[in-house]
Amino acid sequence: MSHSHRRLAGLASVAAFVLVASFGGISPAAAATAAPVATFVTPIPGLTTVTQTGSFGASWTIAKGVSVSSTAVVVQTSRPLGATGCDLRWLPVGSGSASGTSYYVAGLLPNRCYRFLLMLTTGAGTQTVTSSTFIPAPAGLGPTADFTNPFADGLVVYETAATIGWAQRDTFGSTITSRSLSEQSAAAVGGACTGVAWSSPTNLSFTGYSVNRTLQPSFCYRYLLTLQDAAGFRSELTSGAMLEATGLPAWTGTLDFYRPSAFASQATTTWCVAASSQMMLNMILGQSDSSSNSQATYIAYGQAHDGGNYPSGTNPAGWSAILDRYGGATYSVQTFGDSTSALKQAALRMRQTNRPVGMLVWKGRHAWVMDGFTATADPATTSNFTITSVDVAGPLYPRPMNSSGYDLPPDTQLTPAQLATYFLPYTDSIVKTWNGKYVLIVP
Repeated sequence: MSHSHRRLAGLASVAAFVLVASFGGISPAAAATAAPVATFVTPIPGLTTVTQTGSFGASWTIAKGVSVSSTAVVVQTSRPLGATGCDLRWLPVGSGSASGTSYYVAGLLPNRCYRFLLMLTTGAGTQTVTSSTFIPAPAGLGPTADFTNPFADGLVVYETAATIGWAQRDTFGSTITSRSLSEQSAAAVGGACTGVAWSSPTNLSFTGYSVNRTLQPSFCYRYLLTLQDAAGFRSELTSGAMLEATGLPAWTGTLDFYRPSAFASQATTTWCVAASSQMMLNMILGQSDSSSNSQATYIAYGQAHDGGNYPSGTNPAGWSAILDRYGGATYSVQTFGDSTSALKQAALRMRQTNRPVGMLVWKGRHAWVMDGFTATADPATTSNFTITSVDVAGPLYPRPMNSSGYDLPPDTQLTPAQLATYFLPYTDSIVKTWNGKYVLIVP
């Protein structure tokens, strides 16, 4: 994950936001009145930040119309002086060059003060901008949160409507009392978000734990979430960078998301939803995770959100909740009266979102991933198409196939007639909401 957790404590004012500027070839009087070339976004100006881990990411924006030829960053530290603030005898502890408008540093020690010196070379000379001070603290202080979308750097989306969401939780019983969310955007560079010049943050209004946004093609987006609890601690979370693509990939008659490293075999005979979720997340996020620890996390979360009492597995509601929580963006349970309609909808959404679909097979007793299909026409441009084959991955593999034929080798291609042996109307004695229907987990 590309985002970093940060803690902001409402301690004594250890350092107001200070700008220190010196210009090569410019008189001291001009330097004193010149506007800063850059403004720090993180650390948040004027606040003492307390990080949960030993790493921290500084980010900044560049003033409009300014061309920066080189960026150097120096990290400084001093000892904190308790309630009176930080010892101002700063010592350098690291330095490097930055591409773009962010810089990450690791190996920070708890209960020390840190700040960044940002040295930018422009056509007018060199300017140094000093960040506010932040103090890494031991893990566990302050409220915590994780973005569910955008989840990781490099995520590409194809629909201009996106739901930005996160999961948050209190720590040590201190209730979250206020929240704020802001958005940054930037024109993509070479079809990617690496090294882009982020805009100043724009505050967003939201309810609950998500907000719907309309995105502009060929632009990158990221989000900053700040939480404060009743104890006075603040947490800041920066999402991954998300690219809104210029358009869908060219239609070639087929779509296939499968790669061998994305496959995961279920760790137990009842964790098919967990392993199928794992495969789908691997395909969406570019991961190669097949660990049983992740599957254990997924099944526990699914069981907590499935509305039933399943002793060892979960149901479609649990499956969609797993994908929503752990980076698959918004998935929903959809039902159909016949398999033809189900497959056409699966193909349409796979084409529109470039994401796989979950499929309930064996009358709902088992989970498969639909990772590809072939069709007579592009589902994104016409409704007049026929599915000629589907590609599926079943997480029981490589266990021996049982009498019902589960599971086939991953990425097996089946005709709709062959799939009909496995894809049958759902039946459940615990939660009967979807009984008698063909059930899919659809992005």
